[in-house]
Amino acid sequence: MKITVSKGNPKDTEICIPASKSLTHRALITAALAEGTSRLIEPVGNADTEATLRCISSLGAEWERAGKDLIIHGTGGRIGGGDTLLDCGESGSTLRFMIPLFAMSSGEVRFCGHGRLMERPQTVYEDIFRSQGLKFERENGILKVQGPLKAGTYRIRGDISSQFISGMLFALPLAEGDSVIEIEPPYESGSYVDLTLSALADAGIEIAEGDLKYMIRGSQVYHPVQSRIEGDASQAAFFIALSMLRQVPLNIVNLNHHSRQGDAVMLKLAEAFGAEVREIPGGYRIIPHRMKAVHADLSDCPDLGPVLFAAAAKAEGTSCFTGCGRLRIKESDRIAAMEEELAKTGCRMYSDGGTVYVEGTEPHGATVCSHNDHRIVMAMSVLAASMDEAVTIEGCEAVAKSYPDFFRDLAETGAKTE
Repeated sequence: MKITVSKGNPKDTEICIPASKSLTHRALITAALAEGTSRLIEPVGNADTEATLRCISSLGAEWERAGKDLIIHGTGGRIGGGDTLLDCGESGSTLRFMIPLFAMSSGEVRFCGHGRLMERPQTVYEDIFRSQGLKFERENGILKVQGPLKAGTYRIRGDISSQFISGMLFALPLAEGDSVIEIEPPYESGSYVDLTLSALADAGIEIAEGDLKYMIRGSQVYHPVQSRIEGDASQAAFFIALSMLRQVPLNIVNLNHHSRQGDAVMLKLAEAFGAEVREIPGGYRIIPHRMKAVHADLSDCPDLGPVLFAAAAKAEGTSCFTGCGRLRIKESDRIAAMEEELAKTGCRMYSDGGTVYVEGTEPHGATVCSHNDHRIVMAMSVLAASMDEAVTIEGCEAVAKSYPDFFRDLAETGAKTE
């Protein structure tokens, strides 16, 4: 599918951001493991969270919808799913959170996925499983694992993906003995582990934190939760960028003023670009001013890469983004993808290892490719919505992965979408 986006008639309006995908994944898992019934209030629904719902069903949890809420009847920490094929869609969080959980039992479990998911690195788990003499086999797009994982001391690199750390934090409280996770520096994307620790604490799980280590008591019991899922800071970033790119104020609501989401740093980055950010009830008002180039480290917020590159394309001067290396192993190689697509609009972006440079200019219309990556689609869309000349985006259906209503909300700001 394709969509054509242009400026249209920009207006000062209010956008209500959907619930956080990251927090929804975590709440679904803790609720599934709980002894009792949990209620998740207005969680987000998208392709990634649907993948997690499929997996918690195989885990043994039962769930039902109650209006916009989800009622989840947990397993009490019991792990089902022997001889099961689990479809994780394109969700890296789902796959990496579920591998150690299902490995707490002794049954073989098979995982599959779509897009680039099954090509993405799993070396952390592969090393752990092999060190314990457990099955971890990848062949023809299928991953086979078999536990049981044992309590113990685990040393995990902190510069590959925090999802491996979170996955072990979900699983090890169910082990019979105590465990320690030691992080090899540098420790990147630690804010995502903070979200996991917060979700675990809400479910009654105790994790002690030390210097680059987590101490996990075994044989813990997950408690039911009633949780309202706050708005997604990663998705809000696209509308913050849109306001700056179009130089039109915008209210963005359903955001927590005290959020622990790492991507909430987009508010500070907006100020670095030159915008004024004001707190309003339930969110923020973005008041843009002339955009100037920024220097930013993305090692703790890599998902912001595409939208920041798009924003920098119209800022005065050359922006520099460091700590971008992990963008190459996402749904697409997000550095190469944004270089290629921005070039089609006349923008110059180039990279040196994990450092990215974007020269500000005035882009022109073009036809661009999504690379089957939701964040590439949304980044190019907000750039297009600041332009008089239209941009056609091929593969726009990729937004269903995280934000199915993105184009509806984009149109609410006055952007023209066809």
